[in-house]
Amino acid sequence: MKFLNSLDITKTDKAMAEFVLEHLHKHLIVVIPEQDTNPVFLSRLIHDMSRIANFRQMVHDADGNYKGNPAEYIDPWTVGTYPVQRVTGEKRDGNYTGIFPRGELKWHANLNGPTRADGVGLQAIRGVKGTTTSWLDTSLARADMHSETVKMLEDVWCDYRYESAKNWADTPEVQLKAMSRGNNSYRMRVLQENVAGTKGFYFYTNNDLKMTSLPQIQEALEDWLFDEQYMYHHHWREGDIVLSDQLLTLHRRVPFPQEVLEQRLLHRWTFPISNAKDPEWILKRNIL
Repeated sequence: MKFLNSLDITKTDKAMAEFVLEHLHKHLIVVIPEQDTNPVFLSRLIHDMSRIANFRQMVHDADGNYKGNPAEYIDPWTVGTYPVQRVTGEKRDGNYTGIFPRGELKWHANLNGPTRADGVGLQAIRGVKGTTTSWLDTSLARADMHSETVKMLEDVWCDYRYESAKNWADTPEVQLKAMSRGNNSYRMRVLQENVAGTKGFYFYTNNDLKMTSLPQIQEALEDWLFDEQYMYHHHWREGDIVLSDQLLTLHRRVPFPQEVLEQRLLHRWTFPISNAKDPEWILKRNIL
């Protein structure tokens, strides 16, 4: 995990984007504290780092008004007009205006298959005081693992089944239906490294998981990975940004009272990291 305290994303340029991406490649989790919350600035930074993958889900404006499904993301970058994807329990006319609006959000990643975007950006907008999001950094767990155990895992794969968020979130039916459109089965190596050579694990226990070999060690491997010492807990302040490499990290939201989630608002971006220049980079590493 790396804090980048000196950045001002209102002054984003290509050099800043390359600097942030370099740290994201190496450290997997990058925190940029207390930034301007106008969504145009983080959108522009992510565009300059890679590209915005979830623009079709950016269907609200910054005030939570529904704007519909955009055909493409907006460029040039006009302050005050950029759409967002919201994570919140806030309602308008009885309908939620954000994804994952209720309760606990178990360990998950955006990489629900090798072709998905492997980066996620979250920015705290309001109502976040006293709330946290946690990240699991598998590179730390791999660095601590005995070399003989790592060697034993070199040819171990897992088969996954992704249907929707039903295994890892209390999600409204309309969102489950939308998320199930991309359901798929896929196979991934347990040992992974990103495009910059940072090594860790892909071990996504809240998608249906079956180890293709050594199934007897699945519980022990899970116990090793999900140890407190490999976790980072971010205590949100308004404007905070957390970017993460979702090939090698997972994240979760602990349960909060619904009245907290109705006031708490994050904006969410997804973007490719390792498969930014070659969309099949991860896929190629995970074909038998």
